[in-house]
Amino acid sequence: MTASPEPPPEGWTLPEAAAALFPDAWSATWFPDDVTAALAVPGIRPTPSPWSQVSLDMIDTVAAAVLAGGAIPAGLETVVAACRAYEAETAQRIAAALARRAEQRAALPGLLAARMAGGAFKARGISPRNPLQPVDIPALAWGAAEIALGWEEATVRRGSKPYSSHISPPPAPGSVTLPGGITLRGVRVFTASPRGASPAEAPAVMPEIPAAPADNTSVVSGRSGFAGRPTSQQLIDVEHARRLASGEAKEKITHEAEYLSAWLATTHPDWPKATAKTIANNIGAAHRRGLQSRLK
Repeated sequence: MTASPEPPPEGWTLPEAAAALFPDAWSATWFPDDVTAALAVPGIRPTPSPWSQVSLDMIDTVAAAVLAGGAIPAGLETVVAACRAYEAETAQRIAAALARRAEQRAALPGLLAARMAGGAFKARGISPRNPLQPVDIPALAWGAAEIALGWEEATVRRGSKPYSSHISPPPAPGSVTLPGGITLRGVRVFTASPRGASPAEAPAVMPEIPAAPADNTSVVSGRSGFAGRPTSQQLIDVEHARRLASGEAKEKITHEAEYLSAWLATTHPDWPKATAKTIANNIGAAHRRGLQSRLK
């Protein structure tokens, strides 16, 4: 059994990860020209081109007869027939390669997401909202993630007015859009760190710590009230407030709590964990107020 390839220390981009982990599928998704496309169908070897047998002084005459369906000059019946058969076969190969390319392009993001969800690799990207703080992608988020590998096209979005529409640019290659509409760019894939890794081996990403209030009181009331290191709940409250303000928060509090629990475990792995049930109990009032203000 062939060992799975491993990314270099600086990691793979998402297209590099797809190419390394699924080389056959990746090769089927790219070809630079029709000649390469005609060779891309596995198990089929094209016949030698009969065009090489046509002399330069007759190439235009033969091409007119083959490609335009013109009259066949006397004495060129055999070579024209061979070239016509060759062009027809090549057209079939190109069509098969294009069909296979479409299938692999549709399947490859799902294959990559499933491999990432398996836990053998970890991924980290940059949010445009906070480019100085890399964000780790939780394994459970890959099931609903949208991966851009470079062949996505621009989409036309319809507006609310009659006949109004605008073109939405394609997502940046190597980006991931997570549930809630969060898009991370420049995503890189690393080998998952073994359990019990030493601090020197841990990712060089510091937890996001909320700035201390000017009055030196706790960020969240109902705790000790003394100044000091913020609690996990304070981190959750800050992220929850940001998501409410940006419209990213889930409508159902149970879904929002599940997201925040995974976010805390992934983005702040050194902090105490919090279950979705505990988070839901703590953010209930703020979540209701936030949703009500959104509807006003």
